[in-house]
Amino acid sequence: MVFGAKSKKGNAVLDGLTIVIVVIVFAIGGIYGYSVLDELNTDIQNDADIGSEAKSVSSNLSNNYVDLIDGLFMFMLILFTVFVLISVFLIDTHPIFFVVSLILLIFVFIVAGLLANAYDDIVTDSSISFYANQFTFIGFIMSHLLETIIGIVFLAMIVMYAKFKS
Repeated sequence: MVFGAKSKKGNAVLDGLTIVIVVIVFAIGGIYGYSVLDELNTDIQNDADIGSEAKSVSSNLSNNYVDLIDGLFMFMLILFTVFVLISVFLIDTHPIFFVVSLILLIFVFIVAGLLANAYDDIVTDSSISFYANQFTFIGFIMSHLLETIIGIVFLAMIVMYAKFKS
């Protein structure tokens, strides 16, 4: 992936696919995790055999889950972007390889669009839409995933161009 960038010879396509797939998996996993946690918390709160301290811990965990996962999602996306920009800067290749990578990035853009549509199909399901609507960052980024990936690629182009100008 991005680590060990000195030895790699331009893997923008693989980095782009990795970011898209990890972002999608994290977003969907976070939303389904919240639905499971909410149902579990409801069962815990309704069980008379469970102590008040356990109920309090479960309630706090359920209340803080959305903010935590939403923040982790944004942190992860920013961190991936920084890693991509650093790896682009450290790659020692001829600029012609970047042109070839741009052509191959069309595939990444198509995959990002398809996966964003799949995410939209999942979160518009009535059983999960309530939980999906709780996540601010995830909802925004996933509804603008293609634009986000294009923005990251544009930043990478700027970094690569700036490197070859200096």
